Amino acid sequence: MSEEKKLYWLWLYTIKGIGPKKFRQIKQEFKSLENAYFSRKEFNLDGFSQSITQLIRKSDLYEAEKLLEFCIKNSINIILEDDEFYPPEFKNFDHSPVILFAKGNLNVLKDKNRISMVGTREPTYYGRKVAKELASIVAEQGMVVVSGMARGIDTCCHIGALEKGTTIAVLGCGVDVVYPKENYRLYNQITEKGCVISEFLPKTLPDRMNFPQRNRIVAMLSPCLVVIEAAEKSGTFSTVDFALEMGKEVFAVPGNIFSQKSSGTNRLIKEGARIVCSYQDFLDDLKEIYNLVPRQMSLFGFEEELSEEENTILKLLDNIGEAHIEKLILLTNWSPSKIASVITSLEIKGRVVRERGNIIVKI
Repeated sequence: MSEEKKLYWLWLYTIKGIGPKKFRQIKQEFKSLENAYFSRKEFNLDGFSQSITQLIRKSDLYEAEKLLEFCIKNSINIILEDDEFYPPEFKNFDHSPVILFAKGNLNVLKDKNRISMVGTREPTYYGRKVAKELASIVAEQGMVVVSGMARGIDTCCHIGALEKGTTIAVLGCGVDVVYPKENYRLYNQITEKGCVISEFLPKTLPDRMNFPQRNRIVAMLSPCLVVIEAAEKSGTFSTVDFALEMGKEVFAVPGNIFSQKSSGTNRLIKEGARIVCSYQDFLDDLKEIYNLVPRQMSLFGFEEELSEEENTILKLLDNIGEAHIEKLILLTNWSPSKIASVITSLEIKGRVVRERGNIIVKI
């Protein structure tokens, strides 16, 4: 895809008020966005407000040139909707993004065996364990795990997937912005082995209004959506709603009936979502949906050997639950540098995550 062509797409994409529908309307009317740019002074199409019409007429290539230069400098790929890496599933929906920004291995976007997995930002130990193991198992079968890189279940899904395969993280901010900040290491691992994508312009900071847009892409990318743990009013359900509207298969992991964190997933099952009874049953369902060739599954056989110090930390977390790093220093009487080293090693091995405020959580 030529840089010049990308420049004219970015020109229109950076004009506020131009969503996917209007973008495609302009593209269709003028046959190309280069034609649209050079005809912009006389722009006048039905369905466009006077304010947007004026913005188009007054626009130039300055912002687009700066953006293109920034993307090239920061190894950000610009994927247009007629690019070979543009997910073919997107072409079935009018509201799909016209441009994706991506960092990492673009080939995973061409893989048809993708599965979306989501859940609460504040999971229980059960939710973390299921998310990590389920993602690892499906990745071992050659599937690409899609999630939103949020705290909690999303993070566990990405970590589990990277143990045995690859993953796509869909962001509610620019692809050059790491959010949450504690996922910096995970972000780098995903860009090395998988792909990070966003429809938002680079440098865009996370905003609560962005996440429903992010969620629709998570749902759009896969034939199936798996909800692992979510309360009744969880934001996860915006992803579920999108998936149902698109005719996707929705799976839910059952949970403790006394836990609010599982009230949403249990309700989904009651309302007709497919239940995840066991890992093997789930894989059998997926093989039917995706027409997968079965692979040998090494359930629970993927954990790396741990040092004595690492086991000490994990046992402490088993007893006290999540803990601030300062509390672990007090309980072990180790130096801050030793604690930091052990925690980092456990993070790399996918056994703990460091959440907001230096809270260490076992997964």
